[in-house]
Amino acid sequence: MPGSLELASLFLLLIGIGLAFSDIRLSGWVLGWILLSGALLVQWFRSVLSYSLERGSADAEIYQIADDWMGLGFSLLIVASMYMMREVLARHSLAEERVRVVSAAAQDALVMMDNRGRIAFWNEAGQRIFGYSEAEARGKMLHELIIPERERAAFERNFIDFRKTGQGPVIGKTLELAGLRKGGAEIVTEVSISGVSVDSKWHAVCIFRDITERKRAAQMLELEYAVARCLDGADNTAEALAAVLRAVCQTLNWDCGRFLLVDEPAGVLRPLEYWSVPDAAVQGFLDAARGFTYAPGVGMAGKAWQSGQPLWIADVAKDARALTSILKAESGVRSAFVFPAKAEGRTIGVFAFNSRDLREPDPQLLAAMRTIGGQVGGFLQRMRGKDAYTVVQ
Repeated sequence: MPGSLELASLFLLLIGIGLAFSDIRLSGWVLGWILLSGALLVQWFRSVLSYSLERGSADAEIYQIADDWMGLGFSLLIVASMYMMREVLARHSLAEERVRVVSAAAQDALVMMDNRGRIAFWNEAGQRIFGYSEAEARGKMLHELIIPERERAAFERNFIDFRKTGQGPVIGKTLELAGLRKGGAEIVTEVSISGVSVDSKWHAVCIFRDITERKRAAQMLELEYAVARCLDGADNTAEALAAVLRAVCQTLNWDCGRFLLVDEPAGVLRPLEYWSVPDAAVQGFLDAARGFTYAPGVGMAGKAWQSGQPLWIADVAKDARALTSILKAESGVRSAFVFPAKAEGRTIGVFAFNSRDLREPDPQLLAAMRTIGGQVGGFLQRMRGKDAYTVVQ
């Protein structure tokens, strides 16, 4: 009587024969195992035939012929199954190599997140964009690694639905998402998310593109247009300057801004207009700054006036170029940025902006402020004789 192994082999072989005449496409692994089961079944028939010969119930000549043919069949089935599996392994290795080469050459971060939300794949662009190597990223929760904390709750809610159905409000769409680099710096990403079933579990494939520079350039261009609208729609100098200060601060998230006008007879810069967020400490800082005038080369504003160039200090508490008598610790001011307003190549005023956050120099902002400084300088030049300048007390 056949044993369980022989019955299983016969069952698999019959399934394989049935599938061979069906429209169902089989993977190489399945075909390989079916061929192997057929080889085991042939070997079992050889054992039965040998047993029959020993009991005298089989003719020796017929046994020899049958054994030779079954031996050949066994060998062919073994070779075919091994060849099939080898081909599958080769194709798998080739596919992996292609994925590795393509993902390494990709400019976008290619990230796969498994059914638990952990990073299962991370290409070289992921390290360039987010700062983490593959070894650092693999196995980490995606949302905890590269998503800002304020966005994580929404991300987790969407993922709960996705892991069950492979569907969700962001699947198959391209959207903007804030990203978090190693070290804590935020970037703006454009991400496309799709679902793929692996071992009957839904995995998410995310393609991240860093669009921070593109967004920043668009923001600077919009700011230049906003400043032009402020100047065109203003009835007087004070209104125009206040609108420009507000536009710059609100667009770029600076806490306060000032405009200081060159008083040529006195040879100093005098404060003319202010804007700030509704914060007592910041407004106290502006109150302290109202009584200051700046000679050429004195303080950040005086240096920008003297050189005709913008000046940026990331931390005023650690830089001697800042005028520390008004930049006191209790004001909370950390970063400062000043740039001149020019007309016909001559500085006629200086803008000064401050932030309570540490902010590193921004090349795109510096370039935009040169344009804005020229816009405001030209406006002030045109207003001479039409609108008297008044120093805000």
